[in-house]
Amino acid sequence: MVLTERELNEIFAHAGEAYPEEACGIVIGKPGDSNTNLVRRCGNLANQYHEDDPIRYPRDARTAYIMDPRDLLRVQSEADAKGFEFVLLYHSHPDHEAYFSETDRELALFDGEPMWPQLRYLVVSVKNGKVSYFKVFGWDSITKQFAEPSAAFQLNDQPLFQSLLRE
Repeated sequence: MVLTERELNEIFAHAGEAYPEEACGIVIGKPGDSNTNLVRRCGNLANQYHEDDPIRYPRDARTAYIMDPRDLLRVQSEADAKGFEFVLLYHSHPDHEAYFSETDRELALFDGEPMWPQLRYLVVSVKNGKVSYFKVFGWDSITKQFAEPSAAFQLNDQPLFQSLLRE
């Protein structure tokens, strides 16, 4: 899988705009053809769920995301119409590190297996309103875990690489 600078910048812009809350979204496209990738933002309903039922949903959008199911349906419908698939799901961690949390794992699994085994997960660390770095995670069918890359991708004032993520 390859993400271009443009796609990463779209994700980073969303993460920065959502700060101090978590951003979330999906990249759709044809696997193996990064020219088809489209970044689609999704609403984060964590504040609404927390307000409606703080016992069941103790975390708000500053520390959690609940992807709006209407947005999921809209993105899935668009992907289906174009012959695309979900290739990456992203979210941000405001003022925290980029890691795949236990909650992230629970949301990604159904009965102990990933709902989308080929899907990659990108987590963006946003500190003081600025994107700091990101990590990508993928399902390891042997260890039954979401594996971290060997290194995080650091950001600075230099242009990003043309293609950052490869399978």
